[in-house]
Amino acid sequence: MKLGEEVRKIRLFLSNLPSLLYIFLLFYIPIVILLAISFTPPRKFIVEWVFTVENYINVFTNPNYYRILLNTFWIVVVATVMLIIIGFPIAYYLARMNRKLGAKILYFLIIPVEINYLIRVYAWKVILGENGFLNLLLISLGIIEKPLTIFFYSWIAVVIVLIHEWLPYVIVPFYVNLVGISDEIYDAAMDLGASRLQIFRTITLPLVKPAILTIVFLVTIPSLGEFAIPYLVGGQSGIMLGVLIDRYLGGFQLAIGATLSFFLLIITLLLSMVMIKIFGYEALYSR
Repeated sequence: MKLGEEVRKIRLFLSNLPSLLYIFLLFYIPIVILLAISFTPPRKFIVEWVFTVENYINVFTNPNYYRILLNTFWIVVVATVMLIIIGFPIAYYLARMNRKLGAKILYFLIIPVEINYLIRVYAWKVILGENGFLNLLLISLGIIEKPLTIFFYSWIAVVIVLIHEWLPYVIVPFYVNLVGISDEIYDAAMDLGASRLQIFRTITLPLVKPAILTIVFLVTIPSLGEFAIPYLVGGQSGIMLGVLIDRYLGGFQLAIGATLSFFLLIITLLLSMVMIKIFGYEALYSR
């Protein structure tokens, strides 16, 4: 019996060995190399293999990095809240309507994700620009007299583009959780005299907790490292930590770029732990 169990474990290990090697070679080794570089002196174009904590001291004591980090959190939090406010009603409506029709509409909502990422961002540059479609529309309707500049090269523009970019990834988790709630549950609650607000608070909200945690891991955390959107439409008020990391790494200042990368990694790990503490670890595996 024990021999058979050992054979089964060996077979399981061997079957998983290719994927383990893939993750180890392409994920863990680059992270270890980047971590080692973060403890080297800040030099341009070269890596001087001398151990130092100067980079981390600079990151944790420089107020400019904290300002950009706070700006990053502000943009991501606003975008996430808006995504939930917009995405939940859409998912709820799709889940409560005819099952086949709702699935088809959901499919069409996901289609824009297939369009190239940069093309979508550049399209928003055209829409939000000073002479873009939005300003021309508002002027033609008589709402404004001259073009608005708050929608372009600002944190508002970053939030708008982030909402467009991540909305399908918010709707789908909500839809998956909401579509599994039977109509009979709502009918029974209403028969017992529960109001719509009570039904939402006691039935719907607890059952969509896994979706909220999924959104945090699928949308919020990746958005913290976003650099293309703030770089293209953010300007000075929309700068995020990802832009700074990209500038340092792109300028071959590898030590500082690696340090900021791990600084962001620490922040995301802490955020992940807080969210798991709030929603419960089991929510990760709930439907």
